[in-house]
Amino acid sequence: MQDIQVPAMGRQTFTLLRGVGYFLLALFLLDLLTIVLPFKFTDAVWELNTFGQIVERVPLLLLSFPLIFFGEYSARMKWEQIATKVISWLALVMAVFFFLGVPLGIVNTFRVQTIRQGDIIAKTAQQNSPLQAIAERLNKSSTDNEIRDVLKSLNPQQQSLVAKIPKPQEVKKRLLTEINTSINQTQSQSDEIKRRISNALWKDSVKWVIAATLSALFLVYVWIQSKWARVGINY
Repeated sequence: MQDIQVPAMGRQTFTLLRGVGYFLLALFLLDLLTIVLPFKFTDAVWELNTFGQIVERVPLLLLSFPLIFFGEYSARMKWEQIATKVISWLALVMAVFFFLGVPLGIVNTFRVQTIRQGDIIAKTAQQNSPLQAIAERLNKSSTDNEIRDVLKSLNPQQQSLVAKIPKPQEVKKRLLTEINTSINQTQSQSDEIKRRISNALWKDSVKWVIAATLSALFLVYVWIQSKWARVGINY
């Protein structure tokens, strides 16, 4: 089959548009390499962030295909016979990647949420641990002398003043109230942080999942419409 003849200006326009398409595809592939390397498979945080970063850059990929395939056979160079065939199959490969990435992204969102909430819980427990230890010691102290001993251990530089406290039981009660208030405030702050992190995490995840699904469908459409490139023809 002979190449379709086009005016000189039309040939230049085709070459320019396709050149932009190849350039955008090259940028996407370069970004893809920098995102995935080094590999950290089984790391939920890395997998989710990698999936999200690739999805965020998918406009480069989606725009490159229509530009590369624009005009089908017209004004093609010899090397494009192989290039267009490879790129057509690349569209299907990327579609499969995005389809598979959707369930994996959802699973990793749950995993990352668990990891981040676990970090917050551990940090909160670390902050509350000294206060809980003091509260436990005070609760075990029943006599005035026992309470004074606890207070002395908390204020070793003011032992003489602690020994003169007239009503240790009231001091104990007030300290326990303050400790409980502080622990409750820390726990409330922790719960709020967990809620905000979960909301932000799922907001991004849902956006990526929807974008990946739509991108995969579009790429399948590109693959179907570029059948002419896979069939092969001498340019």
